Amino acid sequence: MQLTIELAYLIGSLRDGSVSKFKDKTGKLHHSITFYSKSIDWLKILQQKIQKIFNKLPEIQKYSGKTPYIRIYSKGIAEILSKEFKHPLGVQIEWRTPDIIKQSNAEIQKHFIAGLWDAEGGVDLQNKQTKFYLSWKGNQCPPLEDVKQILNKFEIRTGKVCKYKNSNGKFPRFVLRISTESTRKFFEEIPINHPEKKRKLQFILSGVWPQNSLPAEGLGPENGRD
Repeated sequence: MQLTIELAYLIGSLRDGSVSKFKDKTGKLHHSITFYSKSIDWLKILQQKIQKIFNKLPEIQKYSGKTPYIRIYSKGIAEILSKEFKHPLGVQIEWRTPDIIKQSNAEIQKHFIAGLWDAEGGVDLQNKQTKFYLSWKGNQCPPLEDVKQILNKFEIRTGKVCKYKNSNGKFPRFVLRISTESTRKFFEEIPINHPEKKRKLQFILSGVWPQNSLPAEGLGPENGRD
């Protein structure tokens, strides 16, 4: 399948999603691709990209007490993601950056990073920091090391990939911070789409909230799935 910027963005977004193969109660085998987010507006953006790439329009599912999501059932799409992008058909805790992404051109890599940040990044408004978050099984986090290397290639400076205890899960939590002096370059060069996160990033750059917009989650740092 041709790797477009839209598909690269979706691959990055799957860092907060899943590609699964499972049997139902009758023993029938199913394949599904799911994207999770508290942001309905971002799920709508993902809907549009999925429709453009795969000609499928998944519905947004919302249940009380659970994170909203969109899901498509397709063996063909799941196998593409598994074979061409090495996404496990199941638990993805050790899913490494696909080689096809690492070997692609700058635009593909920028859209991949945008999708990853929209899924697993955030803005700490109190400390005015832009970050990537990722859980990983082990003492190092290869995907964030890849992100660091790619960003540095674009002269977007970062700190080290730091490891923290994850109080909400069994695997360590890793964080990669964008250097303050590179925040504007990150905003200008990485085509992020997540509406709420984008507004927060605009705020730390300008000190002014966009018109008719309020901070959705207060002034604290981003934590957990959103």
